[in-house]
Amino acid sequence: MSNVEELQGLLDQGAREAEVPGAVVGVRHDGRESVFATGVSSVDTGLPVDPGTLFMIGSTSKTFAGAALLALVEDGSLELDKPVAEYLPELRLSDPVARKTVTTRHLLTHSAGFLGDVDLDSGWGDDALSLSVGRFAELPQIFPVGEVFSYCNSGFQLAGRVAEVVSGKTFEDLVRTRLLEPLGMTESYYLPWEVLTRRHAVGHIVTDGEAAVAHTVGLTRSSSASGGLWSTAGDQLKWARFFLTGESEGEAPLSAATRDLMRTPQRKAALRFEEVGLSWLHTTHGAARLVRHGGNVSNLQLSEFVTLPEHDFAVTVLTNSAGGAALGRQVVDWCLENLVGLPQVESVPPLPSPALAEYTGRYETGELAYEFTDRDGALWAQMVVDVEGFPSPPPFEAVFVSDDAIAPAADTRRPAARFLRDDHGEVTLVEFGGRTAKRRATVTG
Repeated sequence: MSNVEELQGLLDQGAREAEVPGAVVGVRHDGRESVFATGVSSVDTGLPVDPGTLFMIGSTSKTFAGAALLALVEDGSLELDKPVAEYLPELRLSDPVARKTVTTRHLLTHSAGFLGDVDLDSGWGDDALSLSVGRFAELPQIFPVGEVFSYCNSGFQLAGRVAEVVSGKTFEDLVRTRLLEPLGMTESYYLPWEVLTRRHAVGHIVTDGEAAVAHTVGLTRSSSASGGLWSTAGDQLKWARFFLTGESEGEAPLSAATRDLMRTPQRKAALRFEEVGLSWLHTTHGAARLVRHGGNVSNLQLSEFVTLPEHDFAVTVLTNSAGGAALGRQVVDWCLENLVGLPQVESVPPLPSPALAEYTGRYETGELAYEFTDRDGALWAQMVVDVEGFPSPPPFEAVFVSDDAIAPAADTRRPAARFLRDDHGEVTLVEFGGRTAKRRATVTG
């Protein structure tokens, strides 16, 4: 077993190799907590990252939304399986059946079926979430309610609005009073004017090895529930500690039974996830089952948050460029293998390539699409971000590692996508990045 202090060298080197200007890592293992920082919060100022630097945690914010809603369930003021329209009679969705049937449980398990990747700019006032949800009739219903898991940011925005109406507070005030303050999370904020007066990281775009500050936070206030929280590694460890041990500086905001319920699998998820609880996601590391989340704020600030409850283990990685995805995976794997003692995940031998025409094409879900092309007999994959100003990740060569599942040819340890077939055996869907996308068109190599 390695000493946790070795993580500093790994973080320094890994950040350089991944082109991450700044990062911070928090680790909890067997009751001991450590925080490590590297690099700068902004290449313009050169201000070093330290343990107190705020980063956007992105979609790990969804676990706070889930916990806030479960607190209302414990109060007796909210039922998970009651139609959302009973709390929001003014709600309008494009599909009248969905409006009548979608529940809070559907929202917290990414199974509402309407367009998930959307950020409807409605300003920074206290009515931002209300105004955004007021436009949800614009969102197409892609799947029937409850049919599939497809990662759904807009579902958590709607859940946040339910929380506001039921509690009588803004979403941010509800989370602050019911979760952050009881847990002593005094370095976590939603609103830019709370962040700007404190040490904070800014997002970067890296082009040809040169990092430049992106002069945007990448989200609006209507996305608070789905991804808007800023936090420090220390505060993220307090969040982990509460779910691992129940420890709280004030009155515990949730019972042990409710914390367990939030982590208990509710349904099968879409790759790269395996199952989903009430906001928490599950993946595997070999035979070990991880309870986790993580976030990506417009490829500007990326994070990981991974727990292994039976080992009293948690690690959080906060970064300020798209390279944080690779750095986060590297840090998490190192911790699991060198601190917890889990075996390394082995590479999977690639299978012979099938007839690629079965799979090639463009698969779409809102402003995200996935393109699979045949390049001289090799399958290439790319996520395409159809949002001006936000570059798409580079394409990669993919190989089949099981029936209808692919992994990057450069790293076959874990599948990255899975193709799904209809009743006639035709490939019509793909799971990629937790989204379920529909096949729309053929794409030539």
